[in-house]
Amino acid sequence: MTLICVASPKGGVGKTMVTAHLADEIRRAGASRVIAIDLDPQNALRLHFGVPMSHRYGLSACIASRQSWAGAAIHTSNDIYLYPHGSQPLHAQAAFEQVIRDDPSLIVSEIAALAKQADTVVIVDTSPGYSIAFSSILPYADLVISVMTAEASCISLVPEIHSASCYGIEEREAARFAHRIIVNRFDPLSRVSSMAMPQILRRFGPMHLGTICRDEHVGEAFASQKLVQHYAPYSRAAADLEQVGSRLVQTINSLH
Repeated sequence: MTLICVASPKGGVGKTMVTAHLADEIRRAGASRVIAIDLDPQNALRLHFGVPMSHRYGLSACIASRQSWAGAAIHTSNDIYLYPHGSQPLHAQAAFEQVIRDDPSLIVSEIAALAKQADTVVIVDTSPGYSIAFSSILPYADLVISVMTAEASCISLVPEIHSASCYGIEEREAARFAHRIIVNRFDPLSRVSSMAMPQILRRFGPMHLGTICRDEHVGEAFASQKLVQHYAPYSRAAADLEQVGSRLVQTINSLH
């Protein structure tokens, strides 16, 4: 099993979109089983796979009640096994987090049970920044992918992103997993983005997995509850995501 955590230093950078498309790229590259898990309370990962907004049940309820995740599974049309977070009131989210504090191994043990096949790839959409759920599975992660933008709000966090300290990770912990960076929504017409990209590339070097350019097809695809490759296969975003996905598959292969 390969466990990938997709994270971001802050919200609004397109982390969930990237997670959904990377899962699809991994599956299309030939992985026999891909499992996408949503640990972000925003519960948006399901929308990229066409799951109705009315579908509110998810793994958060399973975790809070210490039940098997089996009832939360959705086999998508992309042949990806999706475990949505589920919608829940604020007090239920607090109960969810308390259960994880009491038993930090709860999530990773369930993931291990789901991914008994050796060639399974599990990709997890985590909450922005630090979270109890993310910290509980981090010791078992093979790869952490940080999604950022070439905008001032992320540029100011470059040192924290580089060290992974924005996730509450200490330096000795960061050495346990591979860490890669994806720059999303790059706008070559933006002076800030154009000035920042060379600095980002110099700072991250081989950690840089790829860049996805700003493309209106991404928002249109999301509104249609489709992946960009299926909504606009010849768009710039589709090409960028395919290239990033190809580099990710190479990275996964190099880990084993």
